[in-house]
Amino acid sequence: MRRVFQLTAVAAALTLVVTGCGTRPGPAAETAEHKGGGELALASPFTDALGLVEAAKQGTQKAKSSTTIIDGRLGAKAVTGTVKAFYDGPATKLEANLTADGETVGMRLVDRVLFIKLSGDQRAEFKTAKTWGKVPLDSEEPRRKAFGKAMQRSFEMGDPAKQLEMVEKTGRIIKSEQTQLNGVPVNHYFVEFDMRKQFDLFLGDDLPADERADVEKRLEGKDLRVPAELWINAEQLPVKMTMDMTSLMKGMGAPETADAKSTYTYSDWGAAVDVSPPPDGEVADYIELMGG
Repeated sequence: MRRVFQLTAVAAALTLVVTGCGTRPGPAAETAEHKGGGELALASPFTDALGLVEAAKQGTQKAKSSTTIIDGRLGAKAVTGTVKAFYDGPATKLEANLTADGETVGMRLVDRVLFIKLSGDQRAEFKTAKTWGKVPLDSEEPRRKAFGKAMQRSFEMGDPAKQLEMVEKTGRIIKSEQTQLNGVPVNHYFVEFDMRKQFDLFLGDDLPADERADVEKRLEGKDLRVPAELWINAEQLPVKMTMDMTSLMKGMGAPETADAKSTYTYSDWGAAVDVSPPPDGEVADYIELMGG
């Protein structure tokens, strides 16, 4: 059960990593005057999510990689760490080193294969000397296919185009301001997400009808608005995002003292990302290790 929480927490974190995935300058940024020394001036903030998304889409293919620092918490449980990723459809690759519920979880995605680093406790539990477990994302074997599909959906939501789609289809800008973040001029957006729309966009028709009905019943009558904040620089690249799901989680039955907040800090846009698979001799089949 602890492994399930860890992987679920990591998947959730990876799902949100690219809420900040942005692009190189779009038309709005290119029309702004440049300051002395070649520094791009900060354009006026967009007033609606569609305008922000359309401007960002102009350069999606120019900035496919980033480094993300994650600091998330759900009550006493936390997910923190770093993700370096290059997003390019089937060629997507990433390396994540996260701490979930006090234990380190390492992951690599390369050549459509997910590699999961095994802790000492896991190696002892699995009775293996291997240090990595692997799950091919394109496997047709039912157990591997189900696991791979769940993780793949999280990685796909890391694609800048997918995340722009989420902002456009499930969010709205409440207000904005121009300020500085760590000495960098930024447009600061206050955003509100509709989690019911995100649920539909993220899961689609993947849930069986009975499970979907159960989720819908749990959501009925709940306030599904989730506040978030975005800091976007002059190149229309995000430098930070925060999301606060505390009210939603309490409405779903979490303790009154439980916080559910996440902070994502972005850097190294467009930098090369080098991810290699572990040596074959250190890898075992992850599903077999877990006993199916």
